[in-house]
Amino acid sequence: MRIAFRLILLAALGALGFWLWTVFFPSPEKIVLKKVAQLAATATISPGDGALTRASKANSVFGQFATDAEIVFDVPGFVIQTFSGRDEIREAAMGGFSRVSSLKVDFLDAAAKVGADKQTAEVTCTARVSAGDSKDFGIQELRFQFRRMDGDWLITRLETVKTLE
Repeated sequence: MRIAFRLILLAALGALGFWLWTVFFPSPEKIVLKKVAQLAATATISPGDGALTRASKANSVFGQFATDAEIVFDVPGFVIQTFSGRDEIREAAMGGFSRVSSLKVDFLDAAAKVGADKQTAEVTCTARVSAGDSKDFGIQELRFQFRRMDGDWLITRLETVKTLE
Protein backbone atom coordinates (compact mmCIF):
# COMPACT_ATOMS: atom_id res chain seq x y z
CA MET A 1 0.00 0.00 0.00
CA ARG A 2 2.78 2.39 0.94
CA ILE A 3 4.76 1.59 -2.19
CA ALA A 4 1.69 2.18 -4.40
CA PHE A 5 1.15 5.57 -2.75
CA ARG A 6 4.76 6.53 -3.37
CA LEU A 7 4.57 5.42 -7.00
CA ILE A 8 1.40 7.45 -7.52
CA LEU A 9 2.97 10.48 -5.83
CA LEU A 10 6.12 10.10 -7.93
CA ALA A 11 4.05 9.84 -11.14
CA ALA A 12 2.02 12.92 -10.16
CA LEU A 13 5.20 14.92 -9.44
CA GLY A 14 6.67 13.80 -12.76
CA ALA A 15 3.52 14.88 -14.62
CA LEU A 16 3.52 18.22 -12.80
CA GLY A 17 7.20 18.74 -13.64
CA PHE A 18 6.57 17.93 -17.31
CA TRP A 19 3.58 20.31 -17.45
CA LEU A 20 5.59 23.11 -15.82
CA TRP A 21 8.41 22.53 -18.30
CA THR A 22 6.02 22.87 -21.27
CA VAL A 23 4.48 26.02 -19.77
CA PHE A 24 7.76 27.79 -19.09
CA PHE A 25 9.68 26.41 -22.10
CA PRO A 26 7.14 25.95 -24.94
CA SER A 27 8.22 24.39 -28.21
CA PRO A 28 8.93 26.66 -31.20
CA GLU A 29 5.78 25.29 -32.85
CA LYS A 30 3.64 26.44 -29.93
CA ILE A 31 5.33 29.84 -29.91
CA VAL A 32 4.70 30.58 -33.60
CA LEU A 33 1.12 29.31 -33.39
CA LYS A 34 0.56 31.62 -30.44
CA LYS A 35 2.01 34.51 -32.49
CA VAL A 36 -0.46 33.79 -35.29
CA ALA A 37 -3.37 33.71 -32.82
CA GLN A 38 -2.16 37.01 -31.31
CA LEU A 39 -2.02 38.55 -34.79
CA ALA A 40 -5.66 37.60 -35.43
CA ALA A 41 -6.73 39.04 -32.08
CA THR A 42 -4.78 42.24 -32.67
CA ALA A 43 -6.11 42.67 -36.22
CA THR A 44 -9.71 42.35 -34.99
CA ILE A 45 -11.31 45.71 -34.28
CA SER A 46 -14.77 46.48 -32.99
CA PRO A 47 -17.05 49.42 -33.81
CA GLY A 48 -16.43 50.98 -30.39
CA ASP A 49 -12.64 51.08 -30.79
CA GLY A 50 -11.48 54.69 -30.92
CA ALA A 51 -8.67 56.16 -32.98
CA LEU A 52 -6.10 55.62 -30.23
CA THR A 53 -7.02 51.94 -29.83
CA ARG A 54 -6.91 51.43 -33.59
CA ALA A 55 -3.49 53.10 -33.84
CA SER A 56 -2.22 50.95 -30.98
CA LYS A 57 -3.49 47.79 -32.68
CA ALA A 58 -1.91 48.83 -35.99
CA ASN A 59 1.43 49.30 -34.21
CA SER A 60 1.05 45.89 -32.58
CA VAL A 61 0.33 44.31 -35.95
CA PHE A 62 3.36 45.76 -37.69
CA GLY A 63 5.51 45.02 -34.63
CA GLN A 64 5.10 41.31 -35.30
CA PHE A 65 6.88 41.63 -38.65
CA ALA A 66 10.60 41.70 -39.42
CA THR A 67 11.98 44.96 -40.84
CA ASP A 68 12.39 43.35 -44.28
CA ALA A 69 9.05 41.48 -44.21
CA GLU A 70 6.84 41.13 -47.23
CA ILE A 71 3.09 40.57 -47.52
CA VAL A 72 1.58 39.37 -50.78
CA PHE A 73 -2.21 39.15 -51.12
CA ASP A 74 -3.45 37.57 -54.33
CA VAL A 75 -7.16 37.05 -53.70
CA PRO A 76 -9.55 36.32 -56.58
CA GLY A 77 -11.69 39.34 -57.35
CA PHE A 78 -9.21 41.83 -55.86
CA VAL A 79 -6.07 43.54 -57.11
CA ILE A 80 -2.83 41.85 -56.09
CA GLN A 81 -1.39 43.75 -53.12
CA THR A 82 2.25 43.62 -52.05
CA PHE A 83 3.66 45.38 -49.00
CA SER A 84 7.42 45.38 -48.53
CA GLY A 85 9.01 46.36 -45.24
CA ARG A 86 7.62 47.31 -41.87
CA ASP A 87 6.88 50.90 -42.86
CA GLU A 88 4.56 49.87 -45.70
CA ILE A 89 2.92 47.27 -43.46
CA ARG A 90 2.35 49.89 -40.75
CA GLU A 91 0.87 52.37 -43.24
CA ALA A 92 -1.44 49.70 -44.67
CA ALA A 93 -2.57 48.64 -41.19
CA MET A 94 -3.17 52.24 -40.09
CA GLY A 95 -5.07 53.04 -43.29
CA GLY A 96 -7.11 49.86 -43.18
CA PHE A 97 -8.02 50.21 -39.52
CA SER A 98 -9.20 53.78 -40.06
CA ARG A 99 -11.42 52.92 -43.06
CA VAL A 100 -13.58 50.13 -41.61
CA SER A 101 -16.02 50.34 -38.74
CA SER A 102 -15.06 46.86 -37.56
CA LEU A 103 -12.99 43.92 -38.68
CA LYS A 104 -13.12 40.30 -37.58
CA VAL A 105 -10.08 38.13 -38.31
CA ASP A 106 -9.87 34.41 -37.59
CA PHE A 107 -7.02 32.05 -38.46
CA LEU A 108 -8.39 28.51 -38.49
CA ASP A 109 -6.65 25.14 -38.62
CA ALA A 110 -3.18 26.61 -38.10
CA ALA A 111 -0.31 24.15 -38.43
CA ALA A 112 3.35 24.93 -37.78
CA LYS A 113 6.48 23.33 -39.15
CA VAL A 114 9.83 24.40 -37.69
CA GLY A 115 12.92 24.20 -39.87
CA ALA A 116 15.80 21.86 -39.07
CA ASP A 117 17.87 24.88 -37.99
CA LYS A 118 15.23 25.78 -35.33
CA GLN A 119 15.52 29.40 -36.53
CA THR A 120 12.80 29.37 -39.18
CA ALA A 121 9.21 28.20 -39.20
CA GLU A 122 6.27 28.04 -41.54
CA VAL A 123 2.63 28.23 -40.52
CA THR A 124 -0.25 27.44 -42.82
CA CYS A 125 -3.81 28.29 -41.92
CA THR A 126 -7.19 29.29 -43.24
CA ALA A 127 -8.12 32.95 -42.80
CA ARG A 128 -11.68 34.16 -42.44
CA VAL A 129 -12.07 37.93 -42.56
CA SER A 130 -15.22 40.04 -42.45
CA ALA A 131 -15.63 43.80 -42.26
CA GLY A 132 -18.22 45.76 -40.31
CA ASP A 133 -20.29 46.61 -43.34
CA SER A 134 -21.17 42.91 -43.48
CA LYS A 135 -18.72 42.43 -46.32
CA ASP A 136 -17.31 38.96 -45.98
CA PHE A 137 -13.94 38.62 -47.63
CA GLY A 138 -14.39 34.88 -47.53
CA ILE A 139 -12.02 32.10 -46.72
CA GLN A 140 -8.41 32.20 -47.89
CA GLU A 141 -5.44 29.92 -47.31
CA LEU A 142 -2.37 31.72 -45.92
CA ARG A 143 1.28 30.87 -45.42
CA PHE A 144 3.37 32.64 -42.80
CA GLN A 145 7.14 32.40 -42.74
CA PHE A 146 8.84 33.17 -39.44
CA ARG A 147 12.46 33.74 -38.51
CA ARG A 148 13.86 33.81 -35.02
CA MET A 149 15.63 37.13 -34.45
CA ASP A 150 17.03 38.38 -31.17
CA GLY A 151 15.11 35.74 -29.24
CA ASP A 152 11.74 36.58 -30.83
CA TRP A 153 9.86 34.97 -33.71
CA LEU A 154 8.99 37.56 -36.37
CA ILE A 155 7.03 37.18 -39.59
CA THR A 156 9.26 37.55 -42.65
CA ARG A 157 6.66 36.72 -45.27
CA LEU A 158 2.89 36.37 -45.35
CA GLU A 159 1.22 35.27 -48.55
CA THR A 160 -2.01 33.87 -49.85
CA VAL A 161 -1.91 30.35 -51.18
CA LYS A 162 -3.48 29.50 -54.51
CA THR A 163 -6.03 26.73 -54.07
CA LEU A 164 -8.09 24.78 -56.50
CA GLU A 165 -11.39 26.51 -57.10
